[in-house]
Amino acid sequence: MSKKQISTVNNQEKTMSREEQLERENELLRLEVAYLKKLKAFRENPDAFLEKPKQPSPSNLNKKDFD
Repeated sequence: MSKKQISTVNNQEKTMSREEQLERENELLRLEVAYLKKLKAFRENPDAFLEKPKQPSPSNLNKKDFD
């Protein structure tokens, strides 16, 4: 980040209320935990992530009888 971007982020943080700062921090921590859970699952079974998930074919979705 450039100095200008850092100062802009710092100014935004200063204008946020304490509650808003805590909500933002909580959101970031939730994202981090979700990421770490996925990373752990990947390390335990990397092959599961290499397989393509099975999805229903588009032709089977919303089949209707046409009369």
